[in-house]
Order: sequence, then structure tokens, then C-alpha cells
Amino acid sequence: MSVSKMMEEVWHWKEEAAKEVEGMSSQERIAYYDQAEQRLADKTGGRKLNLRRPVPPQRRRRERES
Repeated sequence: MSVSKMMEEVWHWKEEAAKEVEGMSSQERIAYYDQAEQRLADKTGGRKLNLRRPVPPQRRRRERES
């Protein structure tokens, strides 16, 4: 698949998502995107993706000066 075809497909997905969340409150949009993985699994025959979850950055502990 050429890059331009891939980009057309991505833009198509973006437009579909924009139509689906149009008119939703911010809380409804958060819930919609939280359920995105499950909707994808439903579309792909029940298989879930094995995606790495983002890990929040660790805070550095400041060493106390004596």
C-alpha cells in the first residue's frame, strides 16, 4: 500500500471518529475513547491488540543536602 493510500485511510478513520463524537460531552468522549480497544476487537473478530501501555514518568527524589 502506498503512503498516500495509507494517509487517505487514516484521514477516513479520523473523519469517522469525528462524526461519532460530534455532540458528545467531554465525559462521553473520554468514555468513547476508553472503549476504543474493545470496539476494535469487535471489528476484528474478537482479537484484542497487545498494546504496550504508557508508563508515567517517575519522579526523581531530591537528595537532601546535609
